[in-house]
Amino acid sequence: MSARRQRWEFRPSAPAPFIEQLGLPPLLATLLYQRGLREPAVASAFLTADYSTGLHDPLQMRGMAAAAARIATAIDRGEVMAVYGDFDVDGVTAVALLTQAIGAMGGKIRPYIPHRAREGYGLNNLAINQLAADGVRVLITVDCGISNYTEVAEANQLGMDVVVTDHHHPPAKLPPALAVVNPKQPDCAYPFKELVGVGIAFKLVQALARYGKRPAHLRGRDLLDLVALGTVADMGPLQGENRVLVRAGLIALNETSRPGARALIAAAGLTPGLIDSGSIAFALAPRLNAAGRLDEARRAYELLLTNDRSKAEELAIGLNTTNRERQALTRQLQTMAEEQVAQSGKAEQPLIVLSSPHFNAGVIGLVAARLVETYHRPVVVIEQGTETSRGSARSIPGFSIIDLFDQCADLFVRYGGHAAAAGFTIATPQLAALEQRLLMLGHQHLSEEQLVPRLMLDAIVPLDELSWELYAGIQQLEPFGQGNPQPVFMAPNVKVLDPQPTGNGAHLRMRAQVGKSVFEAIGFHFGRFAEALQRHSTIDLAYQLAVDEWNGQRRMRLLVRDFRRAAKM
Repeated sequence: MSARRQRWEFRPSAPAPFIEQLGLPPLLATLLYQRGLREPAVASAFLTADYSTGLHDPLQMRGMAAAAARIATAIDRGEVMAVYGDFDVDGVTAVALLTQAIGAMGGKIRPYIPHRAREGYGLNNLAINQLAADGVRVLITVDCGISNYTEVAEANQLGMDVVVTDHHHPPAKLPPALAVVNPKQPDCAYPFKELVGVGIAFKLVQALARYGKRPAHLRGRDLLDLVALGTVADMGPLQGENRVLVRAGLIALNETSRPGARALIAAAGLTPGLIDSGSIAFALAPRLNAAGRLDEARRAYELLLTNDRSKAEELAIGLNTTNRERQALTRQLQTMAEEQVAQSGKAEQPLIVLSSPHFNAGVIGLVAARLVETYHRPVVVIEQGTETSRGSARSIPGFSIIDLFDQCADLFVRYGGHAAAAGFTIATPQLAALEQRLLMLGHQHLSEEQLVPRLMLDAIVPLDELSWELYAGIQQLEPFGQGNPQPVFMAPNVKVLDPQPTGNGAHLRMRAQVGKSVFEAIGFHFGRFAEALQRHSTIDLAYQLAVDEWNGQRRMRLLVRDFRRAAKM
């Protein structure tokens, strides 16, 4: 049994004819094969991720032509437009992108990002009425709106034309907008379905260029840093067009002249030129998200668009502080949630539903994600209000939480999301009925097999076979993320040297040796195993590769994903 009680499973190796066809090193060919890239041309396109050839025609997307035509007309007529987004990184970057681009096209455009606590997710009638009173004639949604039938109808009544751009699961009844742009619509011919909100916003800018609206002094590539931030933060699968956009976006982000991005990178302790998808996921995105979770998401928007270096530094420092507060609150509520699970016996249920008036809607999604890691089952965490309550759900791989929510649609005031994550607003008296139905559906649709955590291993790579040449081959798969995970390897019969707890005992630091090859290794959240490793000095190690750079020197190290007693090979 592994340290984390996971079942180790190996992904299939590439067959010899495939390796020969590709003409690549066997390990790289296997990694491509495991990612479903089983035609040489497809594998080659994945590796090159060419920006000049890898993007699709935006006008293939259903509703895009009507959306671009209406916005182009609004620019020509000098009509006031508003772009209304979500308060997470995807929404904020999409709002920033369209505000910057349409403004540079000569359009009169203003941003609107709702307050998470006061307004909640999606369109709301108070905001719509205020925008109409302010003279807005075209309302563009980004990363929201697909489930707001009533609110879009209200905007129509007030004389606004509404363009909905969204990537969330479309309901059976679409909002009565002038145009609905969402590649997940059943009758949308767009070949890539997994763009996130900021990706669709970028495609809208491309479509506007086809209508003769080009942003002055701004190239499409100047917006790609925002696309990379939003796509990685929202866990868009890094395949197909997302991969092309994020790969180009990381180049833009590393070279950015955007004062806010540079200040954010500095505040996170990162180095320009070394920013990768992991830097976004674990350092930049949490700081941008913190604004919308605990305060005003507008602060993150202002950071991304300010041209004032001093203001950028001030905003970035403020977001750093807010992020630390968010971390402390998340830890506190996670402890509270785990106590609730332990006291209720819900760990044995196929799906966990928790509610409390003490939960904070700004971090319940994070708490749900942590509980999924702990218990390996879908988790719904609800901030219980007096009249209405708000919930956030996270799921396990291979199980769609939004499909489950579709079967509870009659209970929600509103809901939305996708397979891995979803959220909702519900009348508080309906909470008991919701939990009862979700548990019934969980028993029906979740098998015991699905509830056993698995660690997927890509290949056996002994430590004495590691080299910079092998590492360079693996790096051709970057950027890593959702849909293109960083490879996990297994090294057999590894000798453990000097295992020590670190980081207040939470983490593990050790050296791993096979023959003359010795590597530093760090295991996050493995600190409790340090003493046991001193007694069992030979293990099979599941690991990922990382590189430290210091004073111009590069050093390869290992990230511990799991370990077990050495098996006989």
